[in-house]
Amino acid sequence: MRLLGALLVTVAISATACGDDATASCVEVREPEDPLSIQHVLDPEGVVFRTDPPTSGPHLAGPPLEGLFDQPITPAAQVRTLESGGVVVQYDDATGLDDLRPLLDDDALRVAIAPADLPVPIVATAWTWKLTCERPDAERILEFARARTADAPGAD
Repeated sequence: MRLLGALLVTVAISATACGDDATASCVEVREPEDPLSIQHVLDPEGVVFRTDPPTSGPHLAGPPLEGLFDQPITPAAQVRTLESGGVVVQYDDATGLDDLRPLLDDDALRVAIAPADLPVPIVATAWTWKLTCERPDAERILEFARARTADAPGAD
């Protein structure tokens, strides 16, 4: 019960309209940091994450990912990117991929874009933050990325 109370206290939810379509919304959620976030893993198979997609947790060592990927990114590699102040944007349907490409144009941000099997069309993650959108909205995702990447602990 104490854990549930802590989760309710630490999760802040705000819904905002994405773009011009008032029926399409983005929801931003703060998730509690996984205490295992200090762990580096060599083999990510079998690692359990507290959230899906993860916003913290055990992760790979090495350079963070950025750019456009044509295959899903493992959760441990996602967390490595988030830890260093990057943002991972995952999409369930490639029809909106062209709308996400402008995210790669901001040299001040580290962004990785990849396909994933998701319950919603778009999920963007930053360290302990998640933004879900009903449709691709690069402007809203950029706003999220600029606001949330400072929360990352930095590479260890």
